[in-house]
Amino acid sequence: MKVLEVFFVFIFSAFGFPAFGSQLTENGWVQHTAVSADGTSIAYYVKGVAKAANSAAPLLVISGGPGSDHRYMRVGGSFDELSKSLQVVTFDQRGTSNSGPATGEPRLVQWADDVEAIRGDLAVSQLNLLGHSFGGIVAMAYADAYRDHVKSIVFANSTATSIKETASILADVFPDRIEQWQQTRRALTPRFKARDIAVFTAMEFVDLAKGDAFMEAIKDYDYNIEVNNALRRDMAELDYTASVGDYEFPVLVIHGRYDPVIAPSTAWKLHQLIPGSEIAILSATGHLPFAERPTVFVERVQRFLAGQE
Repeated sequence: MKVLEVFFVFIFSAFGFPAFGSQLTENGWVQHTAVSADGTSIAYYVKGVAKAANSAAPLLVISGGPGSDHRYMRVGGSFDELSKSLQVVTFDQRGTSNSGPATGEPRLVQWADDVEAIRGDLAVSQLNLLGHSFGGIVAMAYADAYRDHVKSIVFANSTATSIKETASILADVFPDRIEQWQQTRRALTPRFKARDIAVFTAMEFVDLAKGDAFMEAIKDYDYNIEVNNALRRDMAELDYTASVGDYEFPVLVIHGRYDPVIAPSTAWKLHQLIPGSEIAILSATGHLPFAERPTVFVERVQRFLAGQE
């Protein structure tokens, strides 16, 4: 199936954390800064307490986009809930919010290096990764470059192993809205607000009331479409099919049954490519199950991570 040109909004001391340079941000997330391999500053945020100093692998959450404000993943409270039992880390991807700019011609390997910089700053040997949408292919890039530092991966409504194999059914499910979305996308300025793509966000939800609440929560978040467009050129040439077939760490593929942005068939194919992987297709939800069905999402992720202890 032909992949539509869609913006993935999907499309962030103790126990090894430096006390200096950190500040308390909203809802108990504490901000820190790591420096990536090319010198770019990466802002990351921590909530929850590690079980033992430098021994427990945190859950590092990789948001969608690229170019999205990672805080959209906090809506619904899934990761706040998960932080009650483990350490959760989110971050601003380069070119967004409090991280440094994405200069030159962006390459996906830089995003992998950013994750590695965070791991180093956390002073932990391994990470549990959770990649949502575009964040899934970032997790693949990280595992390709830094395999020994991966304890497990959760692919949440993730892209396929390549962009060209990522199936979207937006035009099939929303034939009455797709043209409006395409016109909206073409008219976007390089930096825009989440409210400017409300037509797209509405298509990500099954429960319209939850979709409205989500949009209200993120409406003033800033997005960077220049990063999105530029990184797509690099991703067009990348394919991790062979790499994921060699994974020896645990993998969970979790996906919304009614996701039109990235079709559930993409999740099924990814599951089939990864030996021993688990799959969970969640009913009554679309592209953002952590916001639309947080209780079910958290329970399934917790159960998976508990099996890694």
